[in-house]
Amino acid sequence: MQITEADVVMWLTERVRRELGTAVNMGVVEKAVDQATVECRRQALQTLVQEVAATRPLVCPRCGGDLNVEAYGRVRSVNSSVGPVQFGRDYGFCVRCGEHAYPADVALGLQPRATGSPRVQEMCALNALRGPTGQHHEDLRRLTGLALDPSTIHREARRQGKRAQALRDVDAALTQSSQGIAALAARANRLSSPHTLVIEIDAWNVRERDDWGLTTALRKRGEEPNRWHWVYTGTVFRLDQRGSTAAGRPIIAERGFVATRQGLDAFRQQLYAEAIQRGLFHAEHVLVVADGAVWIWNLVEDRFKDALQRVDLYHVKGHLWALANELFGSGSDDAKAWVAPLLRALERRLDGALDVIHGLEGLRSTMARLTTEQRATLEREIGYFNQHKDRMDYKRGKRLGQPVGSGAIESTCSQYQRRLKLTGQFWSLEGDEAFLALSTLHRNGRWHLLFPHDRLGTPALRAAA
Repeated sequence: MQITEADVVMWLTERVRRELGTAVNMGVVEKAVDQATVECRRQALQTLVQEVAATRPLVCPRCGGDLNVEAYGRVRSVNSSVGPVQFGRDYGFCVRCGEHAYPADVALGLQPRATGSPRVQEMCALNALRGPTGQHHEDLRRLTGLALDPSTIHREARRQGKRAQALRDVDAALTQSSQGIAALAARANRLSSPHTLVIEIDAWNVRERDDWGLTTALRKRGEEPNRWHWVYTGTVFRLDQRGSTAAGRPIIAERGFVATRQGLDAFRQQLYAEAIQRGLFHAEHVLVVADGAVWIWNLVEDRFKDALQRVDLYHVKGHLWALANELFGSGSDDAKAWVAPLLRALERRLDGALDVIHGLEGLRSTMARLTTEQRATLEREIGYFNQHKDRMDYKRGKRLGQPVGSGAIESTCSQYQRRLKLTGQFWSLEGDEAFLALSTLHRNGRWHLLFPHDRLGTPALRAAA
């Protein structure tokens, strides 16, 4: 007698109906159906996994050579999304590579010593991206039925972060050779029409456990513990990927992200790799928008020498307002009256920066009663505008529909900080770098590189879609 899908559905329906009675809502029914089928799904998964393991040839996953057999059918237990699954697999040694291997584990996507299946690994990683595991493990249990200890979730997420970091570092290393750069460039989408690539750069601080427990001793020696460290951050997108929602809120349809705590050299390579993959070599124009930090423009000169450079308009306005308040009184009418024409010149004139510089230089002689502090501030701002005057083409930028502010990178930094600056959180360099790499991989739409099942699905599911 052949059992059809309809027979299975009828059996499941009757079983759940008997257990529930009548006074239930839909949420209760959903949980009951899920629980009624979990053992069937676990057994099916275990059977299918064993079939994969049994048919996997005993060859080295690294070089493809035959392994010297050391054990047959060695049992491994893995915690899956439907409960514990056991299977036996063969074990051998590769003389050429000098390593032991379980070929079936590699085929099944299982890392050495990992206790969770690929889907459980993914759940742990996603859970950690959303918030501290100590707060969210109960949410994971409610949504999936998995009762995982917070330390298990944290450990598995850290493992996946290390894998993401390794993938990122491979791409960064490709920027050091012409062959590697060509490989990165081959990943970029080629557009038939000319386009502009926009790169925005900034940095923010993350708190780490430097010299933990030594604060009192350090302060007695006159040293203040420094637990805040720079996270260098960038975002890359095409100009035609900017748009707005129906409500008028600006959005970017697709963009790349970079974030690292490993220093400027690492950031330079990672940003260059991301820009290449986003079409750096296919772009007609490249625009870099950032604030006035010297390290940013040194990096741009090194990696994006031919790019158009623009200082964020809102940072520039902040400089003018700060000077106006210093010279004429904070928030005074005189301050507003003095700064207004300079702000208009910046945005409406092609050489607005020169107008501002002339206006500032004129203050040297017209304001004879400037204090020493005011003169120092004025000279500093004159220097600032002279240094960046060629990066202040705001009228032209607006005419071309280009960003004149660095809102995209400000938003990017804020998104990362929302997770890494929660109340009471301290990180380590090893921990925050792994997490930054994991979060960046997710933001960049490359999650499938860690979890191929996320993109591929099964043949039946692909056909149904």
